[in-house]
Amino acid sequence: MVREERQVIIAGAGPSGLIAAREASRRGADVLVLEEHMEIGLPCHCAGLLSLNGLERLGVPTDGPYVQNRVKGALFFSPSGLSFKVEGQRSVACVVNRVLFDKFLLGQAVKSGVEIKVGHPIRDVHLKGDEALIEAGKHRFKADVLIDAEGVSSRIVRAAGVEVLDPSGVVSGLQLDLNGVNVDPRYVEVHIGRKIAPGFFAWVIPLSEDSARVGLGCKDGNSRELLDRFVEKRFKGEKYDVLAARSGMIVTSGPIKRTFSNRLLVVGDAAGQVKPTTGGGVILGGICAAIAGEVAAEAVVHGRFGRNFLAGYEELWRRELGGEFRYMLWARRILNALSDRAVDKI
Repeated sequence: MVREERQVIIAGAGPSGLIAAREASRRGADVLVLEEHMEIGLPCHCAGLLSLNGLERLGVPTDGPYVQNRVKGALFFSPSGLSFKVEGQRSVACVVNRVLFDKFLLGQAVKSGVEIKVGHPIRDVHLKGDEALIEAGKHRFKADVLIDAEGVSSRIVRAAGVEVLDPSGVVSGLQLDLNGVNVDPRYVEVHIGRKIAPGFFAWVIPLSEDSARVGLGCKDGNSRELLDRFVEKRFKGEKYDVLAARSGMIVTSGPIKRTFSNRLLVVGDAAGQVKPTTGGGVILGGICAAIAGEVAAEAVVHGRFGRNFLAGYEELWRRELGGEFRYMLWARRILNALSDRAVDKI
């Protein structure tokens, strides 16, 4: 079997994988991205609500063709229906079409010199002192550095003997795109309650004045039944069409203990670099991925691929985001412990 060799190989062409690839390639590394699916951006598992400041930090325009709507605040609803509003004077976030968004990141990566191979699911990985061997699809690859951006169900993390995500902090999510509903396009809605979405919350993200992305995450119960019940109550009497349905897993456990090993860096959902409060991972995962791309390129330049050198990746991202992750994980644990009555009182 022919073995292809690259300096940096990235498993997974989601936002974290593509951003890591872009940054490594911009610094002169020979980069290959292996994606299991046949089309970048599909299947889509994301609500697509991204902060404008976060996009700027990632080097992504806030007015691209992937932007569907802009929001200036949020409406929070307690279990009994009490509500309050948080808003800014101007837009603070945008709703994106994730397929178009991912393809924009793909264009950035390819323009920087990255090679992409689709239809290449990772089958096996061997991390040795002198090489990283990857079997993907029917092909074998050798890399100086492997970046794992596979997502929640990463095989590479397990193969490397790195501690995986805490399964108790991973909840199931389901969302629908609805057309023909009455929503305020300026505000996202967040609905909290054990009867609504046990272990997480429900959301209404406006796409326009008459369309919205509606979903929930739950730790216990049937997500489809809970979502159907929520939609029926929230849009009672309205005639709407379901344009799309998407499911996925939401990480609320915070980062794994170690995101590196010999010849390996772990980024994005696979590393737990996701907001424990909201399950949003594009921005924080992307920031960490950019750092991983830089460190991987430096490793190639210096010919240093062991743990001692690659540990610099974890030092850098924890220095920048570690405090934020700790605060959000603390907040998530408090929210999970509160009763509906306590939430209403607060």
